[in-house]
Amino acid sequence: MYSHYISSPGNTARILNKYGIKLKKRLGQNFLIDTNSAKKIVRCAGVSSEDIILEIGSGIGSLTEIMLREAKKVVCVEIDELLVRAFREIFSENLKEGAEGPELELIQADALELNYADLISKYGINKIVSNLPYSIAAKLLLKILVEARSLEKLFFTIQKDIAERLVALPGDKNYSSYTVKSSFLADFKFCFQIPRNCFIPKPFVDSEVIEVQRNENELLKGPDFDIKDFFDFINACFSHRRKKLVNSLSQSGSRYCDKAELVIELLSGINKNRDVRAEELTLDDYIYLYKELNT
Repeated sequence: MYSHYISSPGNTARILNKYGIKLKKRLGQNFLIDTNSAKKIVRCAGVSSEDIILEIGSGIGSLTEIMLREAKKVVCVEIDELLVRAFREIFSENLKEGAEGPELELIQADALELNYADLISKYGINKIVSNLPYSIAAKLLLKILVEARSLEKLFFTIQKDIAERLVALPGDKNYSSYTVKSSFLADFKFCFQIPRNCFIPKPFVDSEVIEVQRNENELLKGPDFDIKDFFDFINACFSHRRKKLVNSLSQSGSRYCDKAELVIELLSGINKNRDVRAEELTLDDYIYLYKELNT
């Protein structure tokens, strides 16, 4: 380990130079170079000696290093071969097998290809704390919410624009199908903001650390409920965002194309007229429509 924190700008620069690492924008590699923010993330997540943490996009270990001081174990996921090589050398002692197994595991894999239910079960993970790779953050967060059903709390650092989509209200410019699908699975709370100049390379927007509290809808508990089918319905509703909901569904290419009259009748039942647009409906409205259309 280094004499100063990996997340210090000087140490980050030295490590990248030593291993010939060129950060790749296509992989969303923006490294945190502010130790105070890294420590604040760990405090915000309440990391303790009983926690087995999953960290996705561990990079050179800027956040890993700090979590290891508090957690029982950290399981990291990283896809980049050069970063994996650097990580293994930096944390060689932590990766060694101990009396209770290693306190650190590193999995070289594409985070979008993993099954998070299996991963959580295999390692006994009880919390996720991650600075998500920017390029896949939105898609990955939703995948984790769908698959990591056993976890109650998760903590992510994501771009401010994605965070704003997660907490948007009907009628807001950031309200979208992504908002509806995410809010079906969890509630989101802003913890604190990290300015863009705390990362290298500096991204175009600031970042937000968010707390994700699972708040699953009763629909999920039904034996016949298909979450993918529900999400396909949401996508169909938003398929032509500028059009009325009825027209979006009619032109979506989905099985709801010929149900315009029924949709209009159902909208009337929740005090919405036939001219309503997708971004004007709440999650409860969508659940009602989906259940009635699939009865």
